[in-house]
Amino acid sequence: MATTFKKPRRNFRRKVATSDSDEENNDAEKKEEIIKEPVNNGDSEPKTKHKKKRETSSLLSFADAEDDDAEIFQIKKSSHSKRIAKQLKKESLKEKEERKKEEIEATPKPPSPTPVKVAPIVNTEEKLRQLREELCTLNGDEAVALEEPESDEETPKDRKMLQAVLKKGEIPDATMIHMIRKSRQMAREMGDFIPVDEAGAKTENNNSRLVRDDDHDKSDEDDEEGRIDFAVNREARERQKMKDEFLAAEHGSDQEGSDLESGWEEQQIRKAVNIPQVTRDDDLPTKYTLPVVTDKSDPNYAEDQSAFVSETVKSNFQPFSLTSKDSNELTIELIQKKLKERLDSINQVHRSHVNERDTLVINLEDTQKEIEEAEKNCSILEERFKFFQEMRGYVRDLVECLNEKVPTIQELEARMANLLKQRAEKLVLRRQQDVRDQCQDYTANKAKVVIDAAEAKQRRVAEREARRSRRRRARENKDISGHHEGLSSDEEENQSDITKFNSEYAEILRIRQRLFDDVEEDFCELENIRLHFEKWKGENSESYKEAYIGLCLPKLFNPFIRLELIDWNPLQEYAKDFEDCRWYECCAFYGFREYVISAAEDEDNVKLIPSIVEKVILPKLTVFAADVWDPLSTSQTSRFINLIQRISIDYHTVHGESKNTQSLLKAVVQRIKRTLDDDVFMPLYLKTILENRSSGPAVFFHRQSWSCIKLLGNILSWHRILATKMLHTLALEGLLNRYILLGLQTSPLNNEALQKCSLIASSFPKQWFVDVEGDKTIPLLENFCRFLMYAADNLWKNRNSSKEKEIKEQIRLIGKLLINIHAYDHTSKLSELYGLKI
Repeated sequence: MATTFKKPRRNFRRKVATSDSDEENNDAEKKEEIIKEPVNNGDSEPKTKHKKKRETSSLLSFADAEDDDAEIFQIKKSSHSKRIAKQLKKESLKEKEERKKEEIEATPKPPSPTPVKVAPIVNTEEKLRQLREELCTLNGDEAVALEEPESDEETPKDRKMLQAVLKKGEIPDATMIHMIRKSRQMAREMGDFIPVDEAGAKTENNNSRLVRDDDHDKSDEDDEEGRIDFAVNREARERQKMKDEFLAAEHGSDQEGSDLESGWEEQQIRKAVNIPQVTRDDDLPTKYTLPVVTDKSDPNYAEDQSAFVSETVKSNFQPFSLTSKDSNELTIELIQKKLKERLDSINQVHRSHVNERDTLVINLEDTQKEIEEAEKNCSILEERFKFFQEMRGYVRDLVECLNEKVPTIQELEARMANLLKQRAEKLVLRRQQDVRDQCQDYTANKAKVVIDAAEAKQRRVAEREARRSRRRRARENKDISGHHEGLSSDEEENQSDITKFNSEYAEILRIRQRLFDDVEEDFCELENIRLHFEKWKGENSESYKEAYIGLCLPKLFNPFIRLELIDWNPLQEYAKDFEDCRWYECCAFYGFREYVISAAEDEDNVKLIPSIVEKVILPKLTVFAADVWDPLSTSQTSRFINLIQRISIDYHTVHGESKNTQSLLKAVVQRIKRTLDDDVFMPLYLKTILENRSSGPAVFFHRQSWSCIKLLGNILSWHRILATKMLHTLALEGLLNRYILLGLQTSPLNNEALQKCSLIASSFPKQWFVDVEGDKTIPLLENFCRFLMYAADNLWKNRNSSKEKEIKEQIRLIGKLLINIHAYDHTSKLSELYGLKI
């Protein structure tokens, strides 16, 4: 029987030699090996065979060619040894056939199963490895691996039996060892070889080349089993001695072989006894003890033992993965616990699979429903897609049209604003020129003027007086009483200016009318544009909201609204209100459908018009405030303030935080400041000159005084729109204390002066004095209070018996004025001084 040897880690050449000769040939240049073999007939001359390099016959075939470095070992046998080998082979075949017949005839029935002790599993592989190494030592460490026998008959069955026994961890008995020895003896006599490694000698397949020793060289592996310990110790010497005795027994008598065999058997038994027994019979449960065949002579012995060991190991240890500590305490409860844990894990995996299956089923059902719905909605989606394509084309054409027309609309707006600005500036410049002319007429030192300038001045005076007379007759026809010169606004134009203005105005309107003559109605009429977007909103409300059309509509309608508002002038008398325009009605009914009540939270209905007011109306009002509005005109100021107050109440987009609203208020403030700097003028004359009320200087002085008081009232009428602090700065500090009080102090104290004071006090907003604490009024009104106290004192000093009653009434009037402006401290003082109840 052939045994397998493991090669050492170092590769070196070996030779098969006998005790008669140890010659070697170390010729490295020729790269040959000479293998010598002793001949049994005593022939001392060795026969050698040199191995040389072979050339490959085919580059594509690996079956017939060998590597250049492959080593071939051949042993040349003598004729005598061949004859003996053939004879022994025939005898061995006959003995095998007779033995098989006897075993078949004398095969007894298997005895009743008896419990057998189970060999310990701990360190079994290590013990098997040691036994294999010892068997390899007995066969010779220096044996060279040659080719396998050519047929299956040359591979003894005993070799397979030995491998099966060793795998099961059993110790071979004397009979098996004897059979192995005889098979090796017969193989040597017949000239066969004992392979070092079966795997190294077998061919990979019938058509491939032989696998070389170097291919199976495991010297490079790191495992401990592949290493050969070359340490010289007692055990190695004993093994070498046993090897020598075993080789000597092969050439000696049967008696010597049996002695060597018995000694080797005793040694193996001693080693086996030293293996620690971990598991005892009483440690294993009864249910895991399997009946096996104990008769070693039975052919089924090896198979039963292997099946018993494998089943025992699998049932006891593999399913539960018990540690060595748990194997000593193996109980029914532990097994049940492990099984329960395993069952729980399997159930958990099963539940996850069930959940996944249910999810997939639900997803499949949902997908099927979606497919069915998609098939049903296919026609609807097709119509929607068609509508979107048409709407996209319409919007694109509309935007292109507006890009062409918007510059023209902006140009028309600029022309109209410039036309109104020029007219307003002419009126302001004319008023300023009239003030300069009158000032020059009543100045003591008159400068020399040119004749041409004098003629122009006379023409301006004649025109001014004519306008004043016409306004006076108009007031008389309306029966207006209590009017004073300077309270009216001189806004009348001459005919030439009116004609020029009307001509330019008509040209602008003509261009506006013909602007969209080359455009279809769907792109120029606001009503038709509204219908397109209403259709989109009604049929596809979701996409309408996703496209933010509600936010885009004010910007889209902006050019058409601005074009319609080109001739809108809110400062003009009988001007058309913007809410009466066509665009307002069109936008007010946007999204409205008959017999359908729209939701109150519809953003289009709530924010469309307020957004237009913020983005279109407020910028237009800003232009009017900066260039057209005249703060000295009470009628314009009244219309302007009423409009702004109304839109601030009706439309939530008009508030103090809006940028457009802030721009409008800044324009108003800047226009008032400009008026204070350019249009306000208060002449100063002696009281003796002013006492003659019909004189020119007196008339001019009182006209300018009443004009300043009118401007004060116009400024204070913004108290609900402009901030209180800003009004204090403009009205009180910039106009009352700077101009009006100065004129009152130089004028005579009479009923007209008291009327001026009453109009001034009545123009102050009452809300100013609601939150005033104490008896004192607003600090900026202290100068006005002191003037009233000064007027009461002068009236009291100049009283006489005939006018005492009238003077007391005048003083009581002054006291009421002080009470109106929350000057209680001055009122109490006035009552104490003159003993009057106010």
